[in-house]
Amino acid sequence: MPKPVLTQLTDFSCRLGEGPVWHNGAIWWVDIKNPALHRLDGGQKDGAHTRFPLPEPVGAAVPTKRGDWLVGLKSGVYRFAPETGTLTPFAVLEPEMPGNRLNDGKVDAAGRLWIGSMDDAENAPTGHFYCLTGSTPEVRPYPVNFTVTNGIGWSGDGRTLYLTDSANRCIYTAPYDPETGTAGEKRVFAQLAPDEGFPDGLCLDADDHIWSCHWDGARITRYRPDGSRERVIALPVNRPTSCCFGGNNLDVLFITSAQDGAGHGGQLWALTGVKQQNNLTFASIHGVKSTLFGG
Repeated sequence: MPKPVLTQLTDFSCRLGEGPVWHNGAIWWVDIKNPALHRLDGGQKDGAHTRFPLPEPVGAAVPTKRGDWLVGLKSGVYRFAPETGTLTPFAVLEPEMPGNRLNDGKVDAAGRLWIGSMDDAENAPTGHFYCLTGSTPEVRPYPVNFTVTNGIGWSGDGRTLYLTDSANRCIYTAPYDPETGTAGEKRVFAQLAPDEGFPDGLCLDADDHIWSCHWDGARITRYRPDGSRERVIALPVNRPTSCCFGGNNLDVLFITSAQDGAGHGGQLWALTGVKQQNNLTFASIHGVKSTLFGG
């Protein structure tokens, strides 16, 4: 079977690159610790790169139907117009928790934003998830007491929610009602061993398989829906952080990364030529188009 090709797309390094999303012919991602939203046109190494600075640590950024973005900053969720730099308050989620910040966020098929909070010092289990709906918005908590909320995604039918507790090295699933946006009781989906690093951001492909990055594990794992491992791909960075499919055919896996203690990593990567393993025609694996926030 042909081997996939991994390409480094950026020569600069983010301190903590995260949250990639394919939108309007470009790959977008955030740098949490050197706060900014980044865009690379075409998702190509020679594409134009633009950095949109932000005033606080930014855990996630998602595009909206209105044409702007929602960004999860330390102090809350804001509407953000990248071209002007305008920030407009949208939702304050945890005013009583000054030690927390917002982390990973994703939009479900109905246009609701799910976003997690976490202890910025990564010591206390004070993190929860929140579901934001509409332009007002309605905010509904999903209490979990995670130390580092991370890795959110949904099955193709919208009835299974995936959630990650990085500090506990665990990915969970929960039954999900796509009509109401409510989640049931979580259960363990995958548990990493200490020598495998920590599960970080994830995405799902069109075959309902889960791709999860290993922080301090230098790899990305593709899981079957039953939790078994379908493949593991080694990466040249110790701290891959998150991933998403993009490109014109949604067959490019974009991977963000963070700098390690020695200052290595932090680049954006593209994995191309990813094929089905049990298919004599070597059919490509494709992702699913991301949904815009509906409010």
